[in-house]
This record gives sequence, C-alpha cells and structure tokens, in this order.
Amino acid sequence: MKKSFTLVELIFVIVIIGILAAVAIPKFTGLTSNTKISSELATASTIQSAIEDVHSEWIMSEGEFSWGNQETTNCSDGDTSNDGDFNCSSGYPILGDCNTNKPFGFILKNSSTVNAKWECKDNNDGTYFYKGPASTKNSGVNPSSDTNGKPDCSDYWIYDIKTGTFTLKDVADQTCTDVNEL
Repeated sequence: MKKSFTLVELIFVIVIIGILAAVAIPKFTGLTSNTKISSELATASTIQSAIEDVHSEWIMSEGEFSWGNQETTNCSDGDTSNDGDFNCSSGYPILGDCNTNKPFGFILKNSSTVNAKWECKDNNDGTYFYKGPASTKNSGVNPSSDTNGKPDCSDYWIYDIKTGTFTLKDVADQTCTDVNEL
C-alpha cells in the first residue's frame, strides 16, 4: 500500500503556511524605508563630523593646510575670500560640486557610492540643499509616516557654509519634492 498525504492534510498545511505568511509579510514592509532613513542619517552624521574636522584643521593652521579628499587651502594673513572650495572667513569647506553630481566629492574620501544616492543644489548664497536616499522625490520614503528628525521625500538637508551646519529641514508637506524645486 502506497503512503501519501490526504487532501485534508494538504489543505491544513496550506492554511498554516498562509497564516504564517500573513503574520510575517507586514514585518518586512517598512524594511526598505527604515534602511534608507538609517543610511541617510548615518551619512549626515559622517558629513557633519567631517565638516567639524576640517574646521578644526583650519583653526589649528596658520595659512595653508590639507583637508578632506586631498584638497589644499591657503587662508593666510586674515584672508576672508574663498580659496577654491573653502570659505576662509568662516573656516568651513564647500562639500562638493553640485554641477557635476558629486555633492560630497571634496569632503568624503570614498564618496562615489554616496554621490550616486544624493542630489544637491547650490543656492549661490552660501547655502546648499541636499536630498539623500530617504528624501529623494522618486525613491524616497513616503511622507505619510512623517516623523520629526527622520527624513522623508518632502524633507531636505541644508548646509550653511558660514556656520558649518548640516541640518535636516523637516517639512510637514505631504508632497514629495525634487531638489531643484526647493
């Protein structure tokens, strides 16, 4: 006699698998959004640390010094102008080139992966707007679950070269924006 499962046993196993799937799938729905948010917050923290490191080098130097991604600056004798990619009056660097899609090319040593996921806009007033993996318009996090301090596609980062601050602008708007719309 051949042993096999009966139809009732097969249906019972299928029902159990369905119940397990119904419980497990909701646990993974926010995983991509949480990963983008964590990545963006970690990158922003790294950028702020790098800005502070460069500023410390500027304070300690007496003129020419090296910083970031093999950049050199000469801020000797009270120079208050910009020396290439550096603001000598405030002691803070320009993070990168928005025109060539390398928003952090000057400050992060291995910035190619980060540059591919971030957008930037130079406001030509000493401030720059940035949007990262969680805050980009097309692939960012849905703003319906807006949490203060966590980026979504309606939020953006502001870098002020005069104060050296890289901060999240948490916008309560429910529409996703492109960095060029800011």
